[in-house]
Amino acid sequence: MVRGGIRLICGLVVGLLLTGCNSEQGGLAPDDAAEQIKQNSLVETAELLRLYNANHQNKSPSKATDLATYEVGYPSGYLKVKQGNIVVVWNTRFEEGASDKIIAYEKEAPESGGYVLMQDGTTVKKLTADEFKAAPKAAGAGAK
Repeated sequence: MVRGGIRLICGLVVGLLLTGCNSEQGGLAPDDAAEQIKQNSLVETAELLRLYNANHQNKSPSKATDLATYEVGYPSGYLKVKQGNIVVVWNTRFEEGASDKIIAYEKEAPESGGYVLMQDGTTVKKLTADEFKAAPKAAGAGAK
């Protein structure tokens, strides 16, 4: 009886998820979905940095492989950092209230604009190339 109920609930959840993916039924349009994926990758990057910091006595990571332990929980963010598609200002901690300084960004942001993670660790926003160039960067090993 319990197993049948669990199957029914799982089936309903899967059905709802599948119907929600159709843009005609209120899901995200393809362009919106791509934008959401980019934002989520930077949110995952923030979580990777936060976890490393918490598990290493407030020390900040200095390279992508420092974050490998947390790949299982945040695979998209880790892969993008490892491949260089998200650039991190290494050896830099989050700073409360520092929503004006960039700590990580999409690699094309300096030339074409793109999403950035601010040093407060929670703010993700899209900047033009000019806005990116004008924005202060976190002071760390990777700051440009």
